[in-house]
Amino acid sequence: MASKEVPRPKEYAETGFSTVQPTLKQHLDNATAALLFKNFDACIEHCENGLSQVKLCTDRENFSSKEFTEQLCVLAVQAHAERNTWQEVLPFVQKVYGDIEHSPAAIVQLCLLLFAKLQDYPQCQALANIWLRNRDNYTDAEYPHIVDIYVQRVMFPWKLHSLVPAFLDTCLGLDATQRQLMMQDYAVVIEKEIKTSTDEDDDKSPLPVKRLPISESDEGESEGVWAYIRRLSALLFRRIQPYNLTAILSVAFIILAFLSLRFNKGPLSRIQSTVLLLWQRLI
Repeated sequence: MASKEVPRPKEYAETGFSTVQPTLKQHLDNATAALLFKNFDACIEHCENGLSQVKLCTDRENFSSKEFTEQLCVLAVQAHAERNTWQEVLPFVQKVYGDIEHSPAAIVQLCLLLFAKLQDYPQCQALANIWLRNRDNYTDAEYPHIVDIYVQRVMFPWKLHSLVPAFLDTCLGLDATQRQLMMQDYAVVIEKEIKTSTDEDDDKSPLPVKRLPISESDEGESEGVWAYIRRLSALLFRRIQPYNLTAILSVAFIILAFLSLRFNKGPLSRIQSTVLLLWQRLI
């Protein structure tokens, strides 16, 4: 009599599925260990192999492809950042999730922190706008956290403090209470930055040109010099009467010579000998 065939357990009915989850777990563990030991190439390789395995199980019951995909993608992004191949991060994420707006909050957060560290603020702005404007993300529990990261890690270093209130108003995933609490937290930083910017603008503005006041000593000295010249001129003119052209020129030369000796500069010093010769002839 032919023996009756014993049916196999259900887990073996689906070809290969019994080995997929242990393999995925192994890829995840290996990728984590490679990242810890700074073997970034191996980490990325394990992540890519694990993600390939995830695609084989997307339709299986009792299997969370989302959890495995997110964990492997996070490890891969970290490995790319560590080995300074940041330009490959976004193509990798788009290959896994298709579009940035459909990426999990943890992936978007990691990308924002990476590009903020690189000071690639325009890229951060594009990422945040795409993800925060997607209606499907409005109810995400991490939505306020993404907003906070963008404000503190991008807008503040980018000196966009004055635009924070308007930006919060565009974040439709925030309710009124969340916006109010955030503005209270940011108010001190915003006010301080605006005040600092105003002070810097005042320092950079051109100062009015002011004439320096003449000190009393300088003013007294100037008046004393001219008074002496007037007295000297009167004495000379009395000495050389009757007046003629030679006498007038001699007085002028004597005064110029006095100024030359007094201040010792300009072309006056070159006529000292001529002035002395004329004076000797007069007296």
